[in-house]
Amino acid sequence: MKSSARRFRFLCILVCTGLAAFAAAPQSPSHLLVNDVTNPVGTGVKPFFGWRVNDLDTNEIQAKYQIRVGTTAESLTSGRGTAWDSGEIASRDQNHVLYAGPALAADQKYFWQVRTWDKSGTAGPFSPPASFVVGPTTNEDWTGASWIRRASTDADDYTYFRKAADLPDRPIARATVFITSVHKYELFVNGQLVGTGPAYQYPQYQYYNGFDITSSVKPGKNLFAVFNHWFGGGQGRAASARGLLMKAVIHYTDGASVVMGTDGTWKQIQAAQWVLGQRQRGGEGVGYIERIDARKLLADWNQPAFDDSAWSTAEVIGSQPVAPWVNPPQPDYTRIVENEIVPASVTALGENAYLVDLGKVYAGRASIGFTGGEAGQLVTMTGGYMLGANGRVDPTKNQNCILSFFAELSGGAFTFLPAEYFGMRYFQIENSPMPVTKENFKFLVRHSAMDATRSSFDSSNATLNAVWELMKRSLLICAQEEFVDTPTREKGGFLGDGAIMSTVAMPVMHERLLSRRQLHEFIASMDQFWSTEANRGRINAVYPNNDNGRDIPDYTQAFL
Repeated sequence: MKSSARRFRFLCILVCTGLAAFAAAPQSPSHLLVNDVTNPVGTGVKPFFGWRVNDLDTNEIQAKYQIRVGTTAESLTSGRGTAWDSGEIASRDQNHVLYAGPALAADQKYFWQVRTWDKSGTAGPFSPPASFVVGPTTNEDWTGASWIRRASTDADDYTYFRKAADLPDRPIARATVFITSVHKYELFVNGQLVGTGPAYQYPQYQYYNGFDITSSVKPGKNLFAVFNHWFGGGQGRAASARGLLMKAVIHYTDGASVVMGTDGTWKQIQAAQWVLGQRQRGGEGVGYIERIDARKLLADWNQPAFDDSAWSTAEVIGSQPVAPWVNPPQPDYTRIVENEIVPASVTALGENAYLVDLGKVYAGRASIGFTGGEAGQLVTMTGGYMLGANGRVDPTKNQNCILSFFAELSGGAFTFLPAEYFGMRYFQIENSPMPVTKENFKFLVRHSAMDATRSSFDSSNATLNAVWELMKRSLLICAQEEFVDTPTREKGGFLGDGAIMSTVAMPVMHERLLSRRQLHEFIASMDQFWSTEANRGRINAVYPNNDNGRDIPDYTQAFL
């Protein structure tokens, strides 16, 4: 009997050993992220890593991981010359794994890879290398660039900046640009849009964005051009101070580099097509009515061939740090994306008036290709949420915000495109010089970049399906520079609203960047406004903002 039991145990060991032998090793990890971003440009010196485990076996776990970081992809694949090797780490962590190697250098591109072990101790292969570029992390890292501005006291300030640069005729290895402004910018390199931003913040916590511009620059003459809009403080927007700071670094294959930064040689001019002195829109500091005079447009202002000899040079505020930007700007990885949609319908109202129905409420900007008309002819436009009994936009149902727009025609062709976004479903155009159609009217839907393909829902109940679609789309409408409570009247990053939207956006759209940034922003509000012993633990109700310390107790609890 004992002999049979021993033989049974021996057979069990053989079978289990055989099954283990047939278990597959983990495949290489995929979806490599640094700070929750794929191949980011502009990280800090302590980035964190994340990956997705791939194992064909059932009931498997990651038992260990190993990360390697190097300055070239070849140094990783050869296994030599790595900047950091974590070694085998017994852990199931697959994200927020902090870099723990030697100090990283600013504006250095690094490559990294990771491999994992399964629960039986079998190692998989290393992943293909991914990359990240460390951004400027100290004030000294901004050397070669200064804060500049157009000398102006305008409450609503629109400015064009330009700088031509002659780059050496040698092979370019890579090029990066780091940029920030107050409040908003559009950056063009050689006429091509590179990026927009940044997120709103108080000046001591100013954000910057980083972009790879290797494919945009070339040997010889290059042009950097920036459109800047400053419009004071409001709900969800600190006033800060008008200014632009940009630093581009072009690296060559021979190891040399060239810095191209904002300074007193940059040219600037007011973007005069925006007629100043317009009425504020109401609401809570969302800006001013935009009236655009097509006769004052500077066509191709951002193109290399444009003649800027009549422009003035920019005013230099100072090199970083300079008041009010006393701390090194911090990286922001969120990005605003715009997608063009065609309206659901366009209805002629008579007497050169047209009603555009987007079909649903969206946040964004109307883009209209006007042609004809008389020079100076005024076109009046109104966005809206609801229609009145007369079939026209009811301005009393616009959240106490004036959604008016005006265009003064040139007599030729021009595209009307306001600088700022609002929420709306309808757009009414009066005194149009031509019929408005689905071909000449587009709407640029705008939101913080998220992945809507990460979730879906379908049932036999049409109402339930519609509810899901409405709720999911509402996330996009209110995910802007912050999670805002409305894209129209306030545009404020309220803590309670942000907590609710973030909780849903993370699982439904794999949102990480806006949530993480807002968590840190509200922590910063404690230091900025509630740092005394009597106020310790309180958190601002909306942040950033233009009305200083303001807390709502149940919002503070919502932060947890």
